[in-house]
Amino acid sequence: MRRTLTLTAALAATLALSLAQAKDITVWVIDGTSERPYFLQLEKAFNAANASKGITAKVTPIPNINDALKAGFLSKKLPDVIMLDGPNMANYVWSGQLTPLNSYLDKAMLSDLLPAIRAQGTYSPDGKMYSVSPYDSTVLLWGNKKYLKAAGVRIPKNVNDAWTLTEFQDALSKLSKVKGVTWPLDLKLNYSGEWLSFGFAPLLQSCGADLINRKTWQATGTLNSPASVKILTTLQDWKNKKWIVPQSGGDNRFYGDKTAALAWVGNWMWRDHKAGLKDDLVLIPAPKFCGNKQVSPNGGWSWAIPASSSNKADAGTFINFAMSTRQVAQYADITGYIPARKSATPLSKVYGKGGEGELMAEQAATIAVVRPVYPAYPVISKSFGDAVLNILNGANVKSELDKAAAAIDKDIAANKGYPPFGK
Repeated sequence: MRRTLTLTAALAATLALSLAQAKDITVWVIDGTSERPYFLQLEKAFNAANASKGITAKVTPIPNINDALKAGFLSKKLPDVIMLDGPNMANYVWSGQLTPLNSYLDKAMLSDLLPAIRAQGTYSPDGKMYSVSPYDSTVLLWGNKKYLKAAGVRIPKNVNDAWTLTEFQDALSKLSKVKGVTWPLDLKLNYSGEWLSFGFAPLLQSCGADLINRKTWQATGTLNSPASVKILTTLQDWKNKKWIVPQSGGDNRFYGDKTAALAWVGNWMWRDHKAGLKDDLVLIPAPKFCGNKQVSPNGGWSWAIPASSSNKADAGTFINFAMSTRQVAQYADITGYIPARKSATPLSKVYGKGGEGELMAEQAATIAVVRPVYPAYPVISKSFGDAVLNILNGANVKSELDKAAAAIDKDIAANKGYPPFGK
C-alpha cells in the first residue's frame, strides 16, 4: 500500500528530542488520557526491576502516533519499541518494517494469550508474531436498567443468554415507547474512522459474511453477499424508524442526559457510563444477529519492535516485562481494557470472577473475531466504514456494499495480491 506523509517541523522536533534524551531502551506509546498513568508506572517499575542489569527504558507518549510511525518508517528513525494499532500490523510487516518477536518473547506468555490476541499479532504467510497486545477490547450493549424494567424487557446475563435478533428488535420497539427515551439505541455515530469497521463488522460476521474472504483475499462475493445486504438493510430500517441516535446527537445521550436506553460501544466507555448511570448501568452481551451465532470485535494497540532497532534483545526484555501477568492486570484496572492474558484476568478487580466487567472478559475469550490480518486492512476498513455511514444516511445497501467491495479488490489488484498472500 502506498504511503505518503508530510511531517510538521514541530512533530519532527518532538520525536528527535524523545530519541536524543533516551538512555537505553526508547519506547513510543499512545498518548491517551486513561493510558498515561499506566505508562508512567510501567517505566518506573521496569527501571527498578532492571537496575542491576544496567537496562533502563524511556517511555514517551506520542501525539498522533500513526503519523509519527509512518514518518519513522520512512526515515528509519524509530525507537527500540513501538505501539501500533493491531490491524495495521500486516501492512507494516508486508512493507518490511517490523521484526519477528518469537525469539525474544517468553513462550509461557505466548501460550497464555487469549486466542484472538494471538491471532491479531500473527502474520499468516510465515506464521510468526510481529506484535502483541497487553489488552483486548470488545463491543457489547450497555443498558439503562430503569428503562429496561419499565419496558418489561428481559436482561440477558451471559453470552449464551444473549438476545436473538427478534428479541433485540422487540426490545427496541418497546423502549421507544418508554417515557424519557428519545432513541432506544446509541450506535456512536458521532465516532469516525476505525469505529465504523470495528463496531459494525460483527453484524456481518454473525450472519456468516465478512469484510473479505480470508482464503481468497477477495471482497466481492463476501462483503456484498446477500447476508451482508440483509443485516445492513435491517440496520437501515432501525435508522428510518428513528430508533438510533443520529450523528448530530453527540456522545452522551446514553450516559449524560439519558435520552438513549441502550448503547452499542466498547469497554473504553466504562468510566463514563458508570459515572453517569451508577447502579442503573447493566451490561448486555452482543446479540445473536443471525440464528444462534454472535460475534464481538477484538484487539487494539500492541507492542512491536521496528526492523531498524539496533537493540532488539533489550527491547524484547522490555516487552516481556510489559506483558507479565501483573503488568497486564494493571493495564486492565488502570485503563479499563480487558486483560490479554488468561492468567491476568483473576488478578483484575474489574474483569475477574464477580467483577463488574466479567461479561466483557467472557466475550473476549469466547466470541471475539480478529479483524482481517492482511496488508490491505486500512483500505478494507475505510471502504466498509464509508459504506456503513452512507447506508445509515439512506443510500442503497447493495450499491454501497458493491462499491466498497470493488474498491478493496482494486487496491489488492494494484498491489498484485500482496504476495505472498493468496498463494
